[in-house]
Amino acid sequence: MTTIRDVARKANVSVATVSRVLNGSSKVSQKSKDAVLAAQKELGFYLNANARALAQRDSHTIGIVVSDVSDPYFGAMVRACDDAIHDKGYNLIVGQGHHNDARERRAIDDLISYQCRGLIVHALALDEDTLRSYLETVPYMVMINRVVPGYESRCLACDNYQGERLAVDELIAHGHRKIAYINSCHSILDAQERLQGYIDSLQAHGIKYDPRLVFSGEPSLEGGASAAHELLKHLKPKHDFTAVACYSDVMAAGLMGTCHHHQIRIPEDISITGFDNLFLGKCLIPSLTTIDNPVKLMAEEAIARSLQLYEGLPIAPPHRIDVSLIARDSVRDINHDEAAQFIPLW
Repeated sequence: MTTIRDVARKANVSVATVSRVLNGSSKVSQKSKDAVLAAQKELGFYLNANARALAQRDSHTIGIVVSDVSDPYFGAMVRACDDAIHDKGYNLIVGQGHHNDARERRAIDDLISYQCRGLIVHALALDEDTLRSYLETVPYMVMINRVVPGYESRCLACDNYQGERLAVDELIAHGHRKIAYINSCHSILDAQERLQGYIDSLQAHGIKYDPRLVFSGEPSLEGGASAAHELLKHLKPKHDFTAVACYSDVMAAGLMGTCHHHQIRIPEDISITGFDNLFLGKCLIPSLTTIDNPVKLMAEEAIARSLQLYEGLPIAPPHRIDVSLIARDSVRDINHDEAAQFIPLW
């Protein structure tokens, strides 16, 4: 195995000079730099980042744990975090938890072992006691999409409840009163808050909540399609329901695909709303009415808080990230069809 000493001998310089060149130091002559880089290329040598981090008790890396990078939401989150640290000279290391407590624990432990300078964690399967232990042990760890009591300033989440209320209010404003709901099958904070927003919006407008209109699945394209199959197996579009509010844009996309397969037109036969405002929603036909969950803002704030905590600096008070309605083409106005009337509450 080629070592840094081999590179030094090949370039006829000291080991310290090789180290300075490969770490990007400017305190080296151009002649020495060229010799080291030529030797590195010829020998195929690269610094061991793990060993360097252990030696320095630090690394120029930021760690992030997400559920699944194939999910467009988490792909957008990872991209936003990477963009936020690029100009600062950091690299991003990504772990995946897949809504499984053992995999979430392993992903967090792996990133801690890399001596990351910042740590952003999306972990919804681990219990609160375990997360409290991590937050206590790793003082620069920041949670996203989950609030752990006692650590609110290190937890970032959007206003899930208000977001779903806005989505259902939009459907009611367009005359819909038979509104189904497709939720995540995981017993997690955002799923609970969004479901409660759905329920409270119905009841605030005098519509009785009917649990038979609620279905769930994995928070994925496949999960949305699976929940849609169950919905259509038990309920008849236009008769039992005229609209469906969905936990996420991704699940809404799965629902729309299933509807197309069953020749159910959107929004002519049923209206649909999503949540997250992913670019995916703009590409669907029709484009998806949704709730803007500002992923870029959350990523930037999470990175900033984690780095500030690492440096021992004060961070901003806890708060929920605001959401807003993005009205597009997947909601049809049926007020004239059913002579329904919407009474604003605000």
